[in-house]
Amino acid sequence: MEGMGSIFNASAMQIVQIHHYAENLHSSEVDKLYQDDAVWIISSSFIIFTMHSGFGLLESGSVSAKDEVNIMVKNVVDVVFGGLSYWSCGFGFSYGDYEPWRNPYIGFGKFFYDPTRDYDSRESINQEGWSYASFLFQLSLATTASTIVSGAVAERAKLKSYILLGCIVILIQALPAHWVWDKEGVFYKKGVVDFAGCSAVHMVGGIIGLIATVYLKPRRNRFNEDSVHQMSSPTNALLGTFLLWWGWFGINAGSVWGITGGRWRLGARAAVATIMASIGGGATAITISFVKTKKLQVNFLINGILSSIVSITAICAVSRPWHALVIGSISSVFSIAILPVLDRLHIDDPVGIVPIHLTSSIWGMIAVGIFCEQDKYLTSATNNMSGLLYSWSFDLLLVQLLCTFTILLYSAATGFLALFLISKSPLGLRVTDYEEQIGADVIEHGLAGTNVVGLFEKTRKNGIGFQNISNCHKSNNQVENAGEEEKSAKANGSGKIETRSGARNVCSTALANGNGATPNGNGNVLHHRNNATNNTNTTNSNGAGPPKRNSVHAFNNQVAPLAVSSTVTTARNAPSTGRRAESTAIEMEGGPLPTAPVLQEAAPVENVPTSSAAVQRQPSWESKPSSAASRKSISITSATSVSTGTATALSVGQSESRPSTVSATSLASRKSKNSTLGKFVKAPAPRALSPPMDNPLNPPTTDV
Repeated sequence: MEGMGSIFNASAMQIVQIHHYAENLHSSEVDKLYQDDAVWIISSSFIIFTMHSGFGLLESGSVSAKDEVNIMVKNVVDVVFGGLSYWSCGFGFSYGDYEPWRNPYIGFGKFFYDPTRDYDSRESINQEGWSYASFLFQLSLATTASTIVSGAVAERAKLKSYILLGCIVILIQALPAHWVWDKEGVFYKKGVVDFAGCSAVHMVGGIIGLIATVYLKPRRNRFNEDSVHQMSSPTNALLGTFLLWWGWFGINAGSVWGITGGRWRLGARAAVATIMASIGGGATAITISFVKTKKLQVNFLINGILSSIVSITAICAVSRPWHALVIGSISSVFSIAILPVLDRLHIDDPVGIVPIHLTSSIWGMIAVGIFCEQDKYLTSATNNMSGLLYSWSFDLLLVQLLCTFTILLYSAATGFLALFLISKSPLGLRVTDYEEQIGADVIEHGLAGTNVVGLFEKTRKNGIGFQNISNCHKSNNQVENAGEEEKSAKANGSGKIETRSGARNVCSTALANGNGATPNGNGNVLHHRNNATNNTNTTNSNGAGPPKRNSVHAFNNQVAPLAVSSTVTTARNAPSTGRRAESTAIEMEGGPLPTAPVLQEAAPVENVPTSSAAVQRQPSWESKPSSAASRKSISITSATSVSTGTATALSVGQSESRPSTVSATSLASRKSKNSTLGKFVKAPAPRALSPPMDNPLNPPTTDV
């Protein structure tokens, strides 16, 4: 009985701890206390671990479809390499208790943690089991800090560099954990209250995430006027929110570190505070969304709910329901109000790391200094201190502010240093513009499918070979790194642009050859867009006359057949507009033809037989049927081309149909009489769309 009284008195201490309060007692009753508390935090650790799937779904649903697999992989990496980093060094820096080097700022000892090694006697068997349980709980908390950063660098950071960054973030987080939760920590001794990691986890991850997204700069075209960046899957993002919502009960209720000695009651209060804060934050976010936009914006809802739960983590175990409701509602307002500020400052935060984790954690620490109330039975749970509303004292508020400022300054400085060193290392940090455009799913993992459907046409039988895309991206990197050279080339006419064009042609050739685009194949070709000035000829097959700009573009539903060697050029400039001539050329097998003389007359096209070889290579065309009257073509000669002696011909089929096999030179030989704008002429009628292969016994007919 006397022993149980001592145990009960010993429980009147701060809740967050790494050592069990009955560490120096031995009895059968003490064994039961250890078992009950260990089962509680182990179960909470399992729940916390499910938050990684929630983070993954939220982040992958918030980024582009071409990067959603990569962001899920990064969340796996957070557990794998982040856990390795924490086991080897992070846990020792947080809770190492090697006596000669014991200090308030960093722990020493317990590296490559092995509780069996540290507790090898029969008397310490309870402490051994407790150490395993507490290590699992702390590892689950620590790896969430690096997961927070993964959302901030989404779509821009290289995978190998991110693995290194995640390991460093774990080590950065270890020191604030020592300051706040270790019994020798500097802020622990000052009486700081942070039950579930508002400062030691969320604030660390949030500020490093902010530094990272500013350092990496926005995603390509993110803040352009015509840019549209939306969630790739709002459904996944909302599902991830639910999983995080569920996992937060494990963090907040588990952070009372057991259920014995009256702690189960504080665990129940933490669970209720969690749900009430999310209710307040969600209701506030919905109200603001309807008032501001007349619709319920998904990102407002997600930010409001998650930010409110972050803000309650510091005070959850001693919070009343109305405390949680008010704290969560205010946090939701802050998280939504910060969004236009980030846009105005051109801070690209794809997943909402700043509003969810940074601003909410700062507010959560301040809220402790205002709303904290001493527990009636476990007074030491808050270090015998109360907030402004219950003590009219600023002592606790000042401690909370000092802790907040110190962790922000330390995490920002070390996070920036880590980013700077990684970016200057051979690994590099940010992906190239080409790799960002293609997407990390292809570049990092060699995956294809819907993630890149906007970039490459995928036919029914043989699409673009993504292995070839990965193999040729190095050639395109040379193009992306030659921006300054292109500017100088425009000014002095140097050969830099030819080099850029050549690098692109190498890549396009590799892509074409990898998909059967051979004289005997049945593959696809890439579409090249050549923007030429009025005094520059289109680049011929020998590379003569480099254009002003030559870039490779792949468009949906624009796969050209390999029927003849021709170039169809579209001129968009009429003489009255005075605009510079621009042309879009579809390069087919054999390369572009030499420029044709100026068209003086657009004469009707005679019957031209179609070669059987071209027919055999002709792919099926899925287009809407059109009447014979609508099958017309237009031939237009630009006035600017007349002045320079070059011809720009426009042949536009008014319905999607099989392209004619008439060569461009036969059209160019027809001269018009007086008009430079051209006339309507009748084009040969296309063959029927089905069956895909013609019967050789019934050759197609053409109209005159």
